[in-house]
Amino acid sequence: MYHADTQDIQAAAVWEAWNRRGFADRCRLLATAVDHLPAHAEAALTERLARQILADALPLGETLEMPGPTGESNELYLTGRGVALVLGTADSTETLVACQLIAALACGNAVILQWPGQERWLTALVEALYTAGVPRAMLALDSSTAPAELFGLADLRVVVTSCTPDQEIALNRTLAQYDGVLLQLVAETDIQHCPLLTSPDFLLRLVTEKTRTINTTAVGGNATLLELGSRTV
Repeated sequence: MYHADTQDIQAAAVWEAWNRRGFADRCRLLATAVDHLPAHAEAALTERLARQILADALPLGETLEMPGPTGESNELYLTGRGVALVLGTADSTETLVACQLIAALACGNAVILQWPGQERWLTALVEALYTAGVPRAMLALDSSTAPAELFGLADLRVVVTSCTPDQEIALNRTLAQYDGVLLQLVAETDIQHCPLLTSPDFLLRLVTEKTRTINTTAVGGNATLLELGSRTV
């Protein structure tokens, strides 16, 4: 079984390289792994949902032009949050864990994966992703670290899990006690119907918005405007 040091996954340069690949490139890579996910009772459902998640992730790579003053170019785009913890529980299923993992990677996040008691199946899952080309430094299978210790990792930004509504409340309270950046909790509480996993805003919980502003006048974008600015009244 492959165990990555959970400290290694926090290397900023490694995460940034994965994040810069873009949604389209990451989705193409992950799609090659979907055909080789480990077998389980609902493998067909897992494949169908995973492919739908990847299809939904593709449009997230679009850059939107925003209005701004003359002489500026303003763009809005989406990027990964950082490190995501995909945490399996007694209420989780293979379908949920696999799809949550694929979604987190597609959105540009590094992932720590943990599901007590399911290490053999998880090993087959991560090996399928490694074979497809997911960097080992981007995906760590952890079977021994206590969740409370993982919650304290400096670069952890989001926790993705499946549990009961009461467990979701308790987990939210636990995460709120940690210092530093507020951790986003993405919890599926309806294991049978999975409304969150199939909702339009599921992937948006795994990304963050950023803006890019370029001063076009600095490279000669509007000479007339510069000339007007130099005149005295």
